[in-house]
Amino acid sequence: MTGVAEPIGTWVAGLPMYDWPEVHDEVDALWAAIAGRLRATGVDAPDGLWRPDHVGDLWVAPNLLVGQVCGLDVVGDLRGRVEVLGALDYAVEGCAPGDYRSVLVCRAGDPAVDLAGCRGRRAAINGRDSQSGHGALLESVAPLAEGGRFFGEVVETGSHRESMLAVVEGRADLAAIDAVAWSLAASHEPAVDDLRIIGWTEPLPAPPLVVGWAQAGLRDTVNSAVADAVASLGLEVRRPLDLYGYRVRPTSDYEVLADRLAAAVSEGYPRVA
Repeated sequence: MTGVAEPIGTWVAGLPMYDWPEVHDEVDALWAAIAGRLRATGVDAPDGLWRPDHVGDLWVAPNLLVGQVCGLDVVGDLRGRVEVLGALDYAVEGCAPGDYRSVLVCRAGDPAVDLAGCRGRRAAINGRDSQSGHGALLESVAPLAEGGRFFGEVVETGSHRESMLAVVEGRADLAAIDAVAWSLAASHEPAVDDLRIIGWTEPLPAPPLVVGWAQAGLRDTVNSAVADAVASLGLEVRRPLDLYGYRVRPTSDYEVLADRLAAAVSEGYPRVA
């Protein structure tokens, strides 16, 4: 099964957060398992995932049945538009099921031994609306910042993969990389061989699966389908995705992300700079 460029049918669904080209087939297999269980309950789930050019189109679709979003969005721009279903569990080191964190990476030959040693250097972020690439770094740097600044320059790359390449190629010196993306890169991105971990950010709720607000009445049905589907998958699907399970959780679990950002603002460090 393959994803689709345009939405098909009554509902749309997408799992874009870790949908690297190298694992499209496994992500599609995950959705096929979920969709099959939903259809068995009478929910007309779409056959394929929607992969629009702009992922934000998926998240704000009024007929969104299942989507995977950044946790910041559910306490930000998507507040009141989606309801959290739960989080897929990727068994991230040092995290409880359904949580994740980021690795702080520099070039393998860089003399820095920790984040403090990167003062005045260049940071790469995938985007300022990302928890794992910006929010987590912001919260880690805030206690070290002086006058609202810590880095000499900040480069926006558009993705975790591009942030890794920016560090390897010398366009930046440090990046915060989602630990699940880091695991994918270990299998599919040769640039990781030239990077070194110098720290980890604090564990937080992982990117959630959400349902559109108008479809919130299907929350229990969808959660049961997702949990059963994940449990049914063979290692040939789960291993490439580093997928271990599923944790049902409420939207309120993600308020901690907003609280962490508010704390950084109160320390005079509202954005990575």
